This record gives sequence, structure tokens and C-alpha cells, in this order.
Amino acid sequence: MPDISEISLTEAENSSYLPDFCDGDVFLRLLLVVELIAISFALVSYSGGNLFIHIALISVVMLWVGLTSAACLCGLARLGWLGARTRTTWMAVAVVLAMTLLASGLSLAFGGTLRYGPTAQDVAYTLARNLSIAAILTGLALRYFYLHYESDLRLKIQAQARLQALQARIRPHFLFNSMNTIASLTHDQPDLAEQAIENLSDLFRASLAAESSISLAQELELTRSYIELEALRLGERLAINWQLPDEEPSLTLPALTLQPLVENAIYHGVEPLAEGGAIDLSIRANGSRIEISISNPVSPLRDDARRAGNRMAIENIRERLALAFDGAAEMELSESDSRYTVKLSLPSAEAA
Repeated sequence: MPDISEISLTEAENSSYLPDFCDGDVFLRLLLVVELIAISFALVSYSGGNLFIHIALISVVMLWVGLTSAACLCGLARLGWLGARTRTTWMAVAVVLAMTLLASGLSLAFGGTLRYGPTAQDVAYTLARNLSIAAILTGLALRYFYLHYESDLRLKIQAQARLQALQARIRPHFLFNSMNTIASLTHDQPDLAEQAIENLSDLFRASLAAESSISLAQELELTRSYIELEALRLGERLAINWQLPDEEPSLTLPALTLQPLVENAIYHGVEPLAEGGAIDLSIRANGSRIEISISNPVSPLRDDARRAGNRMAIENIRERLALAFDGAAEMELSESDSRYTVKLSLPSAEAA
């Protein structure tokens, strides 16, 4: 499987670094920035006459250039003509200079008629000044967009790499527990040991084939495979109460998220009890969020080492979910005298 950061970098080479000018919020922010630049330029270039008319005329010209350029770039992006960085840069510069040239020509044509602004005698100076200012401002804007894009991309790649590292820390823990289960069955129950090896093989085949994010159905399949492995060792001591909705919620989450929580529930809750116990696993949709609850019995014989390991796994999963859902995932832990419960609240795919 290729490294996720390499995939992101490869895709980035063929993606536009410009903001989405088709987005209403981006368009409004552009409107504000251009107006502020127009006011600043008007104040600097003011040499007499009515200041407010001077500001209004310059604002009209600069807003026309800025907004029409943004509209053109929005159209080019939708047509798929923006992609590679070099092509994006040259097309953005060409669009802005073309709109500037058109606006300058109109201002020259109507300047004499309105008796305000540039006239036909100022053609060379006006065009040179306006195109130079447009080129400088466009260069600064493109540089800012590119640095912002690279910074955002770097943060995403680092988050993805961190997520992969956290996943790698969970898998050995699961592997060692599974191998211990198989070892305990090898001498006394070789047939069950063979079945456990087959289950483990299927589980790891599914895990290795999974991407960093998988569907809820795939995650439940991995969890069921693990439960079948543990049921071979614990037998009737292990019971699972499934409470699943009739229609599967639309949700993607990091691979091996629920399985470690069920593993903790078995290891810290069911296994220490001589009579065993039941794990309650429920999933329900609550508006735009999916709520998942895993509850296990609490052993009266509380091992500090086990509890420390449980906290490490919980924090591990909490961090993975925070990275995967950009901080929108919630995890709540609660403990009573008889039950320990982990609740996850995750945004559904429709809400993402």
C-alpha cells in the first residue's frame, strides 16, 4: 500500500492552489479585501477635488477588476482548466491583466465624458500604472495563496502520518493478544486453534486491505472477527449484546477503532470475572451524528497495570478520531460500580 503522504503530495502537484472563488464566503472576503485596497490606493493618489468621488471611482474600477477576475477563475476551475501550479499561475495573471486592461480602457473612454479621471491624453501612463499595480497585487496574492495552500497541505500530511503511526501502535497489541489466544488452544484443542488461525488470517487480510478510513460496516466486520477469536478462548463466559439500527448509518472512521474498544472491554471487564460477563454494543443515529456505545462489566479486582493500559488505548483512539474528524469527534467515558462505558459521537458522512 503506498504511503498516504506520498499520495497527497502527488495529488497536490495536479491541484490548483487558488481558493474556491465559486464559494460565496470566499467571494465576499475578496470583495472586502479589494475595497480596502481601493480605499488605500485612493487616499494615496488623492491630489484634490472631491475625495469621496475619487474613492468611489477607484473602488468601481478595482471592484470590477477583482470580481470579474474571480468570476472568470471560478468558471475556468469548473471547466477543469485550472490544475497544475504553473498553468494556474499564468492563467490567473492573464485573467487579472486582461480585466485590468479592459477596465482601464473603459475608464479612459468615459473619463473625458465625465470630466473626471484619466483622459485620452493619459493613455500610456494610465495603462502602465494600472497594469503594473495589477501585476504587483496579483503576484502578492498568488504568493499568499500558494503559501497558505502549502501550509494547509503540510498540516494534513502530518496529521495523516500521525494517524498511521497511531494505528501501527494498536495493531501489535491486537496481534499479541490474538496469538496468545491461539497458543492457549494449540495443545488442548488443536481444531479450535486451526479455526482461530483462519479467523486471524481473515481479520488481518481485511485490515491490511483497508485504507486509513473504512466504512462502519467494515469496522463491524473486523470487530466480529475479533469477537469470534476471543469466544473460542472464553466460551460461554463472553456474551455480546448487539443493538444495531435496521439501516446502516453512513459513516467512515479510522480502521481498527471499535475493535480495540471491544478488546479493552473483554480484557479489562469480562476476562477478570470468573463467571464472565456481557458486553453491550449499541449504534444509533442522532440527527447528523452517529452515537456508538460500548459497555462492559467492572471487575471488583482492579489491576492498576491493566487500568493504565486501558487509559493508553483510550487516549490513542481519542487522538486518532480527533485527527480523522478534525476535532468534531467526541468521546465520553463513564464508570459506575457495575459497568464501564465508552461513548463515541461522530459526524455522519452526510454531515461531513
